[in-house]
Amino acid sequence: MHNPYQTPASSTADITLPTRKRPLSVWLLLLILGATLIFHAIGTVAFLRFIVSYQPQEHIRVVEGIAARLGILALGGAILLGVLRRRQWGRWLAVLAMGALTVALFFIPDTAQYANETQRSGGFVGRTILSPALMVWWIYAFGFSSKARRYFGN
Repeated sequence: MHNPYQTPASSTADITLPTRKRPLSVWLLLLILGATLIFHAIGTVAFLRFIVSYQPQEHIRVVEGIAARLGILALGGAILLGVLRRRQWGRWLAVLAMGALTVALFFIPDTAQYANETQRSGGFVGRTILSPALMVWWIYAFGFSSKARRYFGN
């Protein structure tokens, strides 16, 4: 039976949209996060080898350490996959993590040895003004710029 309200079959092939290029801020995040996850995974394996070799007496602290390391790896891997697959939750998790790192910059103690007060003031400016300003720019470019909105499909 023929449906008179059905649209006629089209002979055109399916049109695929070209994929949007990744912005530089996304490439930087993927590179830095990927390298950090690799080094953290190596550190976790070394920690597990240490645990197996020396069998410490405080089992609760060992379980806490393993859980924390695996949790960081899982969160970083989720962010990496979310950004690679252009998911909104990956974008917002990455923005949240980058914001947390920016705030953490203010709580890291300065352990550098300076020869004079000029170098000390330069280190202070770099730590309290330049580094956070660059992080804020990166967060904007990654999460809120027009290129980022296009990349993540907003």
